[in-house]
Amino acid sequence: MPFLDFSIDLHCHPNYKTFARAHTDNGKAPGAQSDSINNRSSLWYYDPPKLGDKLLNYFLSITKFRQNNLTAALYGRLLVMAVGLGSVEKFFFKNKLGSGKISDIANDFVSEFGEPRINAIQGMKDYWADFKREIKFMEQQESQPMKIDGYWYTYRLVKNFTELQQAMAANEIVQAGTRRDLPLNLALIPAVEGLHILNCGLENPCTPAEVKANAEALKKMPNAPWFVTFSHHFYNELCGHARSLRKQIGKLTNQEEGINSGFTTLGRSVLDILLRKTGGRRIFIDVKHMSAVARKEFYALRKSKYNSDFPIIISHGVCNGLPTLGATVSQFPEIGNTFINPVEDVMGGDGNFKDHNLINFFDDEIIEMVKSDGILGLQLDERRIASDETISRVKHSLARNKIMHYRSELMWKQVQYIAELLDANGLYAWGHIAIGSDYDGLVDPLNAFWTAEQYDDLASFLERHAYNYFKDHPERIKNGFNKVTPDLVVQNIFRDNAWNFFKRWF
Repeated sequence: MPFLDFSIDLHCHPNYKTFARAHTDNGKAPGAQSDSINNRSSLWYYDPPKLGDKLLNYFLSITKFRQNNLTAALYGRLLVMAVGLGSVEKFFFKNKLGSGKISDIANDFVSEFGEPRINAIQGMKDYWADFKREIKFMEQQESQPMKIDGYWYTYRLVKNFTELQQAMAANEIVQAGTRRDLPLNLALIPAVEGLHILNCGLENPCTPAEVKANAEALKKMPNAPWFVTFSHHFYNELCGHARSLRKQIGKLTNQEEGINSGFTTLGRSVLDILLRKTGGRRIFIDVKHMSAVARKEFYALRKSKYNSDFPIIISHGVCNGLPTLGATVSQFPEIGNTFINPVEDVMGGDGNFKDHNLINFFDDEIIEMVKSDGILGLQLDERRIASDETISRVKHSLARNKIMHYRSELMWKQVQYIAELLDANGLYAWGHIAIGSDYDGLVDPLNAFWTAEQYDDLASFLERHAYNYFKDHPERIKNGFNKVTPDLVVQNIFRDNAWNFFKRWF
């Protein structure tokens, strides 16, 4: 059963819920991964959504199932994943509900982390120690064969493109998967979401020397991350973050400290450590979750201080439809206006009205990313991919194929927007877009594309949209080098662009 074709995801979390459950129900020490695929603390634990789960997600945007686990991934032929490691920030669970029993029940209902893990996060005093436990958790069952549906599989933490190539080449052996000593491989690339893991961003001010020492140690880890997001949901004393939590969870949590600020002095020192080519692996920077101000600062530093010798990575993001920071009108309003949410009439911690568009990316950032030979993984979160008004206008149906058609069009509009933006600027339109789902990052997935198991379905429907686009609107793409076939567009997005990016930079 060789896999001659597969998909790649630049950002997902098969680890979040699994590591959380390793604190409670596998009969081992807290943080140990189970060797049974039927245990919730196994990365292989299969938990597809039931009808009630789907309805809960549809009406309340709550995800009571695992969007990404290794079994669902192999069913969807998702064989290469950049895995976002890192402690969930304590202020996600230490919120306006308090930290008592009622809070634990409510937080567990939303996250399915289990009360022991939620309590551990609420009382967190050392993110760095917690992160090291998570790395150990990922390493524990690496290369251990698991039998699923009569075939043998394993996962490998790969450190560079050579190891990635070897893992995928092994899947092409005719007998791969039929013997325990010849399993089919899933390749996991360690990444980090949020540098609070260096032990900063807690209630009390961090110790700069400790944070910098942890950054040095991070580079020397056997499975050091290939790239990291500098920020996540809350202020970490290194770099300002973009507002990311909306609706009910946004009301329960407080993101206002440090919101939309730039780099701190300590943050710049950590940046130097990670980007230094000595002292261990050079760690690239993923600009997702940075404030727009910090991103602008980072792009300038990349050119002036680091000689533009590394790519711009957006592991899981989408366009906001606006040309640049400070702009309020789209240059491509037909599609761009469908991305823009109105600014709230509520003042934020930065002294401005709350703007939920700043976490998404401006036109000039997309162009800069392409010119840097970088990559953008499209996030499969309905709350990011289009405005609330646009989503409310999506057609409804009881037929699954029609639901898939209507919902996948939300993603296609992002692809189309990027393509037309790049084409208008004389750039190749189809070479720097990939998938960065953020599945199991507690996101609201595109309805009917609930988990990684539906990746093939999503690819098929995107190809349908691409076909209709080229057939019905040939005039929208101006440059001949961007007039390609629908199957090439989809193959590039789901595999080839990410693979070529790995080949260049990993």
